[in-house]
Amino acid sequence: MKNINKSDTNQFLKWGVTAALTVSVMSSAYAHGDSEKVITQAIDVDSAQTLFLDAHVGTVKFTPSKDDKIHVYVKVSEKDEWGLFKSSVQEAQLMVKQEGLNVTITLNDDEFGEEWEVSMPQMAALNVDLGVGEMQIRNINSDLTLDVGVGATIVVGSASDYSTAKGQAGVGAAVVRSDSGSQKTDRSFVSEDVIWTGNGEYSIDVEVGVGDISIKLD
Repeated sequence: MKNINKSDTNQFLKWGVTAALTVSVMSSAYAHGDSEKVITQAIDVDSAQTLFLDAHVGTVKFTPSKDDKIHVYVKVSEKDEWGLFKSSVQEAQLMVKQEGLNVTITLNDDEFGEEWEVSMPQMAALNVDLGVGEMQIRNINSDLTLDVGVGATIVVGSASDYSTAKGQAGVGAAVVRSDSGSQKTDRSFVSEDVIWTGNGEYSIDVEVGVGDISIKLD
């Protein structure tokens, strides 16, 4: 799990963002004034089976793609902090690494606020790491490994697709809502673990250091 410092946590509590999804079949970047930059890119999956996203402070949303490409939209903004040598958002770049069966996407710097909208085709696994913020995963039929340092994670999917769903909140709540399968919850003074068992193919494994986990399987 990421190490989250106090300043990042405080900035998350003050920082709010809104998203407007714009997907392009060509890689592009354009400025929204001096304090924001939007980057979009379509990535050919080829034979890749696992998608990794490493994000820092902000929001992350995943939905299914309508084609066989990974479509990435990320709005980069300045965090509300002063720094003499702080990087300009116009220097932000999307880094895409394809190696074997893996595709990894991240930004070249962790000094920005990040607002991700990603749509992906059918792949075997999705692995997302977010330092501070909120993560939403909707209708992604893959093995999901999700990690948030401080914030919240929301997963929505079909119960018939999953064999297990595990949530571990170090300080906070972890809940699985489903009319099928069986589950066990272990609640301590500040933490909560939940394990749901079904009959599907894929697995969900969510860990949040400080915050809440909500998994809804219809």
